[in-house]
Amino acid sequence: MSKIDFLKTFIKDRDVASITPTSLHCVKRVCTHIDFSKDLTLVEYGPGDGVFSRFILGKMSANSKLILIELNEDFYKHLKDTIKDPRVEIHNTRAGDVEKALSPELIGNVDYVLSGIPFSFLEKSRKRIVLTATKNILKEGGLFLAYQTSGHLKKPVMEVFGNLETEREILNIPPYLIYRVVKNGVR
Repeated sequence: MSKIDFLKTFIKDRDVASITPTSLHCVKRVCTHIDFSKDLTLVEYGPGDGVFSRFILGKMSANSKLILIELNEDFYKHLKDTIKDPRVEIHNTRAGDVEKALSPELIGNVDYVLSGIPFSFLEKSRKRIVLTATKNILKEGGLFLAYQTSGHLKKPVMEVFGNLETEREILNIPPYLIYRVVKNGVR
């Protein structure tokens, strides 16, 4: 997807978080928290044009699974047209409805949930729905990794998960705060 197409999508859809795709610096920084040495199941909320998705696919094992949850119709169609990998499932739905999108055997067995959706745009109740669904699909010790423009997610994450660590990635426009959250605080 061209930068112009990305910008047009940003202008059309107020739920798109940024006017540009995430930088490779940010992608690599977030992905340092993912253990690619083993088979894994990873769910990505709001993959946009697939910057993280393509990087992750380049690192994942042949038996791993990547599930993309994209609400924006333009991005969804772009992902369907450009990512042809048997390890990938793409769903056009809300992040809070992830439990309906996943097969039942994956509920409680997901290793990682990665999110770039703009939680600051969501109402408090919707944030809670997304975070609770995320906790439900993660396995014990699974990680929720989110990159956001501010610390607005700290309180809701603490209410649902009870733990978090953050770090900054300044080599991105806009700079991001990266959240690392463990289901049940166990790793």
